[in-house]
Amino acid sequence: MEIKTIGRFLESFINRLSTFNGYLSGWIILGMAVLETVAVIARRLLHNPLHFEDEYSAYMMVFCVFLGGAFTLLKDAHVRVDLIAIRLPEGTRVFLRALTSCFALLFCIVLTWQSARLAVYYQQIGHKSLSVLETSTWIPAAIIPIGAAILTLQMVVSLASDIRILLKK
Repeated sequence: MEIKTIGRFLESFINRLSTFNGYLSGWIILGMAVLETVAVIARRLLHNPLHFEDEYSAYMMVFCVFLGGAFTLLKDAHVRVDLIAIRLPEGTRVFLRALTSCFALLFCIVLTWQSARLAVYYQQIGHKSLSVLETSTWIPAAIIPIGAAILTLQMVVSLASDIRILLKK
């Protein structure tokens, strides 16, 4: 199999994975809204509050942020301040974007590695949340390295695209 074909396949796979996680994040936000609505109804109308709602809403927010990061990068939807960059020539802009992507890639690699270590540590010591349900904290903590790993892969795709543009010039 040709290297270009493998590269296109991997890029397509990573883009589909990022898209799937982006849509999954959207569904989790919907689930979070439903959970909050049910919690308000239980507290106000039934006078019986849900004791796990705050904790699980926080977990769901973490899921959304880390699973949605790669999709946001794929869609080039991250917030950026480009007051100076828009005044630069296209080649310089692409070079700076590639350079900052290198730093971001390094950050994502470290984030993936360290958050995975933390999740494994939580699992090894049997750490549980201090709530009524005593959730094993390694479970929500594991979402961070998973999302960070997918973001790392999407960052590689983005960086490769910038490098291809630079090499064509």
